Amino acid sequence: MPDEFSRKETLISKYKYLIFDVDDTLLNFYAAFKSAQTAIAEKLNIAYSKEYMELDEKCGWKAWKESDLDNTNSLDIQKNYHTYYYQYVRNHYIHLLQELQMSADVDELVDCYLTTVTASKVLMEKNTLQVYETLSKHYRLTLATNGVNPMQTERVSAFLPFTHKLYVSESIGYIKPTKDFFQYIIQDLSCKPEECLMIGDSLTNDIIGASFIGMDVCYYNPRRKKKPDDITIHYEIQSIEELVNILL
Repeated sequence: MPDEFSRKETLISKYKYLIFDVDDTLLNFYAAFKSAQTAIAEKLNIAYSKEYMELDEKCGWKAWKESDLDNTNSLDIQKNYHTYYYQYVRNHYIHLLQELQMSADVDELVDCYLTTVTASKVLMEKNTLQVYETLSKHYRLTLATNGVNPMQTERVSAFLPFTHKLYVSESIGYIKPTKDFFQYIIQDLSCKPEECLMIGDSLTNDIIGASFIGMDVCYYNPRRKKKPDDITIHYEIQSIEELVNILL
């Protein structure tokens, strides 16, 4: 249809850059966490049981809440996010050993966790990489992720041949959803916010953060989570393949 063709031509001319979140948008972080759980159980020589999984997740959440890493509006968190992240991982396994009444080298467990997560590259959907490659033929694609640089760089290695720029919070010095994080990207790309479309699964880190500086946003919502009425969302998708229908 001429109108549909015209609309898509407008989008291609409007957006120069598609900015993708990584974890739980392109890559399945829960799969990485489960791999780390298995590796830690083997290292501790204990059964990988339902009870162990529940205990480990409880200890992980306890350490995460203690770290306050969700409080990204805090200036302290923004400044020290990556230091606190390593502390969170360490505290996770301190709690786990206490609950199991076991002794082990905590640094070895932390290294096992980081190494295993780094090696995990499970896609969110089986055709995620294919869609990403297809879009790269029409747009400049960038990756924007919170996390530690060596881990995230390795995890997205399959996407890098089709990627214009990779932005990892540890390497650029800012975290999502701060204005500084997205302003850094805009300045580095030498573009305007309205020339970018941010695609991500987090309403706070991706959608609100990008909207704050004037980017259009696409909410990746495969679980169909309810959205607050006061958040402007330009596109919403349940499958990554929907991007092809929207943008091409």
